[in-house]
Amino acid sequence: MTTQPSSAWRIQQRPAAMNRRYDFTDYAQTRQFLDDLAALSERTGYYPDLNFTRHQVTVSIAADADTLGETEYRFAADADALTSH
Repeated sequence: MTTQPSSAWRIQQRPAAMNRRYDFTDYAQTRQFLDDLAALSERTGYYPDLNFTRHQVTVSIAADADTLGETEYRFAADADALTSH
């Protein structure tokens, strides 16, 4: 069974990629998310592109193949879980 990303992710087909913007109320939350995301990347060996400001982070995940797969969907779900605590 393939993990499905939350509906907050914008998925594109060509090239296969997805991205999501996370909004935070202050810099401390933004920084904590970035630190947790870095730890997730180290654990999984997957490194998405990131753009951030003081109050938001955009995570962009590109497929290694022609289509998005379990690796990309699992990373997206794990990134979402970082904001649930």
